[in-house]
Amino acid sequence: MDVGIGLPNAVSGVDRSGIVDWARRAEQAGFSSLGTIDRIVYPSYEPLISLAAAAAVTERIRLTTDILITPLRTNTALLAKQAATIDNLSGGRLVLGLAVGGRPDDYEASGADFAARGATFDGQLAELNSVWSGEGGVGRPLPTAGRRC
Repeated sequence: MDVGIGLPNAVSGVDRSGIVDWARRAEQAGFSSLGTIDRIVYPSYEPLISLAAAAAVTERIRLTTDILITPLRTNTALLAKQAATIDNLSGGRLVLGLAVGGRPDDYEASGADFAARGATFDGQLAELNSVWSGEGGVGRPLPTAGRRC
């Protein structure tokens, strides 16, 4: 059985050492993954950037988003490149959990349309797959395995 642990990116008062030292200790303790949560309105660290910091100080542990609220990121090509970059730099350890989210306050803060989040998400999934397949004019890197992250 694999057991993961949360990266405290959304815990109030956590600083740099709370992210990177936690990631190191989680890997040393044998956890299989580090997971982040995604909220715009929380006083928290952004999940992808937090995972990039964790990737820099670990070698084995998987890096996961539990979940990344995809429609809050209105530039899907940039999201695809960011995710592929983390996946590539971490040696293929990124696992993306994607969803629409259910909190209107996050949508309001990001300027995204809460009512259209399902349709937006569907379009983003198609675009992510296209970018990660090498289509759409977005430069490298591609996901490490040469396919979806």
